[in-house]
Amino acid sequence: MSDEIQQVDLFIVGGGINGAAVARDAAGRGLKVMLAERGDYACATSSASSKLIHGGLRYLEKFEIPLVRESLREREIMLRIAPHLTRPLRFLVPITGQQKRPAWLVRIALLLYDFLSGRQLLAASGRLDRHEISRLPRLRKADLADVLHYADCWVDDARLVLETLLDARARGADIANRRTVTRLAANENGYHVTFEEGAAARTVHARFVVNAAGPWTNDVPGLEGTGIERKALRLVRGSHIVLNLPRPVVRDAYTLQNSDGRIVFTIPWLDDRFLVIGTTDAPQEGDPGDARCSDAERDYLLACYNTYFEHPDRPAGSGDIVWSWAGVRALVDDGREDPSKVTRSAKIVAKAQGTGGLISLYGGKLTTHRRFAEKIIRQLQGMGLETGPEWTATAPLHGGALAREKLEQLACKPPRGVKPGVARRWAFTYGSEITALYEMIWQRPELAREVVPGINEAELRYSATTEDARRGEDFLLRRTKQYLFLTTVQRKTIQQWFDDNRGISPDDDIV
Repeated sequence: MSDEIQQVDLFIVGGGINGAAVARDAAGRGLKVMLAERGDYACATSSASSKLIHGGLRYLEKFEIPLVRESLREREIMLRIAPHLTRPLRFLVPITGQQKRPAWLVRIALLLYDFLSGRQLLAASGRLDRHEISRLPRLRKADLADVLHYADCWVDDARLVLETLLDARARGADIANRRTVTRLAANENGYHVTFEEGAAARTVHARFVVNAAGPWTNDVPGLEGTGIERKALRLVRGSHIVLNLPRPVVRDAYTLQNSDGRIVFTIPWLDDRFLVIGTTDAPQEGDPGDARCSDAERDYLLACYNTYFEHPDRPAGSGDIVWSWAGVRALVDDGREDPSKVTRSAKIVAKAQGTGGLISLYGGKLTTHRRFAEKIIRQLQGMGLETGPEWTATAPLHGGALAREKLEQLACKPPRGVKPGVARRWAFTYGSEITALYEMIWQRPELAREVVPGINEAELRYSATTEDARRGEDFLLRRTKQYLFLTTVQRKTIQQWFDDNRGISPDDDIV
């Protein structure tokens, strides 16, 4: 082996939530880590979730108690280490006489939910009284027997991935998007990993490789030659639709029991401007990257929403949908016909290679990504990798160093030229890193210039130079959600900014 080939302890394929979590954990234990994401970070399943950190109430009736317990306890960890991205959210559960699950059964499930959680920061479950129920706008009251409530958490999923990766980078990891693995080849004690980055091709030697490619886990180039078992995958699509949030605003989410027994959520989103409705469980045929909300899924979600709610003037229809997304869950095929019943429990497949080895990851939940990474590191330790102790449960994520109250205070003191609403968005997008944006403008006031309404030059520079945004969609869909607030012309203006500023540094002049 040539001395010119770079050596790493761990190479990770995939920049979704699982790959990001492993990179962060491993880098913080002193390992030399490299990660490759062929697209943008969180560009697939990890940015197409229901955007919840939750226990998974429906998993209780499948008796997946360990999964629920683990998920519930992760909620409070995430509230502590990523307060800018995670916040408590109350869920209301309407009970009608036509539902599969009666009020007493749901109430028992919620009490178990509370018991398993070991909660300290989140409120206990309960029920609304008649007066409270009467004040709920738009909820259909006919046949309504009860309304229960419980707490879970909302999260910005794409930024959770990004902040986890940036935390890994701050601890020494070499991470990059648009870095495409083209070959994985076993050698005596590990693997040669070849990848393309820009116009260049490189090869590194990794003692260990973690394959966290999500729906493409079995398709990593060279994987078939490693001898590792490739599990049969069940690709299950989960779709969501987005409506403008009707007035008066309801800040609670709802957990709705549909007629087929499935659960559908309605979730206020983006400062109560929009309402997310989801999700579905549908088989995904073809390339997971082409996943889209089908007409059948759209109609399914609208029908469930209209069963429970009165939309202004008429039932909500396809013309009211302002956005939709679909993500593909890569689950291990357990032979069950109904996609909703396939287990969400994560699976780890490992194969030793001399003093090194390869691990492939299947399944997993956004909520339990941190714990899943700990399990993977333990697996690597069992294969001979020496590391430091567990640490991620208490260390703030990148941007997570300040409590929400402090972020609120900072949002009230923006530099000249930054609108108050923009400053508040920055506070709960960038967290404690808002000070870096402020500092850019204090040093160079011209960076307060708005490129389009609500988006300043400083923010675009920060996103390009610190957060690896390369295209307009990286910034508008994943670094922020500003896509929904801009016109087509304004979106093109942002893309043009990235075209004109490739390779920009923070100190460059404005183009």
